[in-house]
Amino acid sequence: MITFTELRDSDHVHFARDLFESAFPEVERPDFDKLKRRDKRFHFLVATTADDDQPVGILSYWDFEDYTYVEHFAIDEALRGQGLGKAVFLNFMSQRTGQVLLEVELPHDEVSEHRIEFYATMGFDSNPQAYEQPSYHNDNSRVPMLIMSKLPLDDEEFEEMRQQLAREVYKVK
Repeated sequence: MITFTELRDSDHVHFARDLFESAFPEVERPDFDKLKRRDKRFHFLVATTADDDQPVGILSYWDFEDYTYVEHFAIDEALRGQGLGKAVFLNFMSQRTGQVLLEVELPHDEVSEHRIEFYATMGFDSNPQAYEQPSYHNDNSRVPMLIMSKLPLDDEEFEEMRQQLAREVYKVK
C-alpha cells in the first residue's frame, strides 16, 4: 500500500529534491527551493510504502476549480519496473473526481513513447491541440508537449486550460 505525505510534512525532503532534479530536465521544472512559495492550490507529495515509510516517488499537482493538473510525477529510478508507478498513480487517481490532465513530452524515443503508453493504460488520452510548455525560468524558451486528459477536451476547454496554466503555474502574463 502507498501513502502520500505533503513535502512540508515529510521526512524525505532530500529524497524528493534528488528525484525531482534527476527525473526532470531543468527546462521542465521550477527551482525546488521556490516550491514552498507557490499558491495554496499547489501540492507536492512524497509517496511512501505504508508499512515501512520507504520513499518511492513524488507527485506534484494543482487543484483548480474545474480540473486537477498533475505537474510532475516520478518513481525512484532504482524502483522502476516493479509496478510502483502504476500503484502510486492509481492511488492518487482514486482520490480525484472529474477532469485530470497532465503534460508529457512528444513521442520521440522509446522512453517518451513508454510514458505516453503508461498514461494511456491509466485511462488518459492525448489531445490533438498543439501545446508548448511555457518557461519556468522567465525566458522565452518553450517545450513542445502533449496534453493528456482523463476526459476529452474540446478546443474551448483546451484554450481555457492552456491560459490558466500559463498564468497560474508558469506565471506568464
